[in-house]
Amino acid sequence: MESYTASAEDALIDGLSFKLGNSASYITDRKSCTFQASGSNIYTGSGSGTKVIKFQLNADGWLDPSTTRVMFNLVNKGTAAQMLRPLQGAYSFFRRLRITANGALVEDVSDYNRVHHMFEVLTSVHNRDNDDIEGFGYRSDTVQPGVAHTEATGSLPGIAGQSHQTVSFKLCSGLFSQPKMIPLKYCPLTIELELVTNNLDPIVDPATAGFLPADTSTDWEISDVSVKTDIVTLDNTLQNNYDSHLLSGKSLPINYNTYIVQSQVVAGKDVSVNMSRAISRLKSVFVALYRAPGTAKPEDKEWLNFYHPMSAVASYSKAHELEFQIQIGSKLYPEYPIRSLAESFAQLKKSVGILGSNFHSVSISPKQYRNQHFIMGVDTEMSIGASWTGKSTKTGDLLTVKMKGDSTIEAVMPTQMMVVLHSDNIMSISDSGVSVFD
Repeated sequence: MESYTASAEDALIDGLSFKLGNSASYITDRKSCTFQASGSNIYTGSGSGTKVIKFQLNADGWLDPSTTRVMFNLVNKGTAAQMLRPLQGAYSFFRRLRITANGALVEDVSDYNRVHHMFEVLTSVHNRDNDDIEGFGYRSDTVQPGVAHTEATGSLPGIAGQSHQTVSFKLCSGLFSQPKMIPLKYCPLTIELELVTNNLDPIVDPATAGFLPADTSTDWEISDVSVKTDIVTLDNTLQNNYDSHLLSGKSLPINYNTYIVQSQVVAGKDVSVNMSRAISRLKSVFVALYRAPGTAKPEDKEWLNFYHPMSAVASYSKAHELEFQIQIGSKLYPEYPIRSLAESFAQLKKSVGILGSNFHSVSISPKQYRNQHFIMGVDTEMSIGASWTGKSTKTGDLLTVKMKGDSTIEAVMPTQMMVVLHSDNIMSISDSGVSVFD
């Protein structure tokens, strides 16, 4: 022991170090700014009105992505007796997100509400509770299947008729989740959010069990939509250094993650879904399933329900387990197929980087995971958590998702599969424009 400890290097511990923390006097100002949506100020859930909300983010300063929120009023246009009952957060009203930087496409996330909800579920319960404060104050997955009408209406109180609620949410976007500030002078951003095509998607349908048209509204509109974010100003010396750097032909690279989504109809007990997408660094693959329920419940929406065949039975059933594996080219992930909920959940925690942690968790209970919160995740990095170690598919390797169920459960196998590819990207900012490398 002594021979090993003698080679350890002494370092001054924090309790005996009186060096003050780093300062940032080169930042001379910070403003909390509001960017209004361009065009219309009112967007309806039904009818043929404008469905795409567009924001133009232009300024001379540097945008702090960690402070960015989308905010709007959700208006219940129903009668005084009809409550408008959203099922999840404010993000649930949007089906697609597009972000461009100086004309270059940075992110394009289809099935946005489903993707956002999936990654929301993969955070802790406390984080979701905090998000509920910015949202509607509750979420539908706290309501268990089969609850009585009074419990359902109490757990989904909603917004009173002829009234509105102001809500906000953080974008499920790699660009707005990375820590680097964005120089809007050289990299003006355009954010486009497309509303759901079916006005019943984000809210309780009064035709479902436990609700009535007399007490449940379906008539809503969105107004006063804006993006709230902080813009910082640098002193002239540092700003001139960045200007000179860019004007000399150099660039500012920003590493961010993004999501590529594909949904496909599947059938039978042996399922195989192929994806051909050239990606330089594929970090992980997430898979969610869906099957239309026999008896509709408020939370049984396609974007909201991550189905597992075990939801067809009251408790755990070995016969209802799924076998799952991903193949990229000739390589298998994992080497032997996943054959249990236990292994599937362990792989999922590894994919979100919390497998070895005793302090971080996801907001999924055992019952939820084998029912409506079943998400499969496979990490494809060579070094977990390190950048640029993901699997490359630039050589034309085909990605195949394989899933198999027991022959006795073919009648309750999923009918739809959503595959989300999580990849490392770079946005390069220069004086001549913005380039995106995936």
